[in-house]
Amino acid sequence: MRTQINLSRQPFSNHRLLWIGLGAVYFLSFWLFLWVASEKDRVIAKETEIRKSIDGQRKAADEAKLENERRKKAQVKVVATEQEKTQLAAARQLIQQKAFSWNKIIGDIEEYVPNKTRIMSIKVEEVAKDADQVMARVQVKAIGTTPTELTEMMTNLEKSAGLFVVGETGQDATTENGETPFTINLIYKPMRGNSQ
Repeated sequence: MRTQINLSRQPFSNHRLLWIGLGAVYFLSFWLFLWVASEKDRVIAKETEIRKSIDGQRKAADEAKLENERRKKAQVKVVATEQEKTQLAAARQLIQQKAFSWNKIIGDIEEYVPNKTRIMSIKVEEVAKDADQVMARVQVKAIGTTPTELTEMMTNLEKSAGLFVVGETGQDATTENGETPFTINLIYKPMRGNSQ
């Protein structure tokens, strides 16, 4: 017996390749969608990081600019009188020549201070130089335990053989704890007296 196949009435169809192709396209599309989404997230994160960095640098630059402007405003121009300029020039010259030594003046004064007297401040008011000699006007403020220590210190300074010349002196009222502050104005000649 013969089997007759009529393909026009019942065509044979094999859809396996079609479904495999559709499945491959679907999975490829799904994988591309996931890849694009992850790349987009990565790019957005990188953009956010760069933007934060730029904002931080911009903020730092603005703060530096404001600080610079603040410093410019804070700088005060010092206006000196002619006398102050002259004194400043003399002081600079002395520093350059090292002719006037703070250590030396403190050491020289210390020798003539009574035992119970404390020196509170030493102020050099004016420095002058004549030929090889340097002279300075010095104001010494001290506190003594008794009012007689001013006289004792003046007597000691007069024995300095010209190292110190005593000028005006002043004594303030006794403090609550019984000490007596006083001021002595001196002319200091470091090339004279026992300092040679």
